[in-house]
Amino acid sequence: MKISKPLSWVIILGSFILLALSSYSYAAGKGHTPRFMIMIDEKNLGTYSIAEAEKMITEYLMSKGVEVVDSELIKTNIDRDKALQAMAGGPRAAAALGLQFGADVIIVGKAISKGSAEQIKDTSFRSYQASVSLKAIRTDNAEVLAIESNDTARIHVDDMAGGTLAIREATAPLINTFIPKVLSRWGNPSQSEARKIQLIVGDVQHVWQIAALKKLLQEKVKGIKELVQRSFVSGVAIFEVLCNCDSQGLAEDLTMSDPGYFRLKILGITPNKLDIKLVETGS
Repeated sequence: MKISKPLSWVIILGSFILLALSSYSYAAGKGHTPRFMIMIDEKNLGTYSIAEAEKMITEYLMSKGVEVVDSELIKTNIDRDKALQAMAGGPRAAAALGLQFGADVIIVGKAISKGSAEQIKDTSFRSYQASVSLKAIRTDNAEVLAIESNDTARIHVDDMAGGTLAIREATAPLINTFIPKVLSRWGNPSQSEARKIQLIVGDVQHVWQIAALKKLLQEKVKGIKELVQRSFVSGVAIFEVLCNCDSQGLAEDLTMSDPGYFRLKILGITPNKLDIKLVETGS
């Protein structure tokens, strides 16, 4: 069958559009793309502070259209050494730091290079070894999304340049595997997929209110597939639900629900967590 010229151009144009869509950046993907914050403790030759790995990761993310917290903003508003010490305390400390700057994901890590004392035989070259380790943490619930590390060696005649290049070469392959893994773990489930949402309910005064909350979630809130109570300490109950809706939709359903004996006030919403206050009826 003969295809007319106008139709053939439509087919060609359609092919280009499909090709463009298939290579679209992360930021244009379905749903919300996380905002990143990057803090890596980097030492060239074990002594000199640099920001080579941090710069490479930032440039990669920005090339994909992903928003990154401005490093100058961080330096202006927080003492970097104190921040690095706080992050050594674990995922929760890093998550709290990321939340302070409005980040959804914080990447923390270490990058260090060291040079050999001896020159390579009959040359002016030395060997420089670098080790880079990265960890990505969700700031709303301190979940670790990915951990990776890489080591490499580089030969050079200059100490500073050799150490810096070694860090660059150790970081480059990490970026190609680590960042896609983080974005994949962050994810944005389609409407047919369930997501895990944490519910932190404050001002719970009685055990019967826990039972009423469970019944409410299981019987009156649509889309909840699984429900687990994680804890109930000092008036705070923590639940984990597997839900077909997102956190905003779940918050709306809870606000509109009528438990009868109390009502639920939404205090905060993040993609993976709801902060809720239990208010007794009449108060």
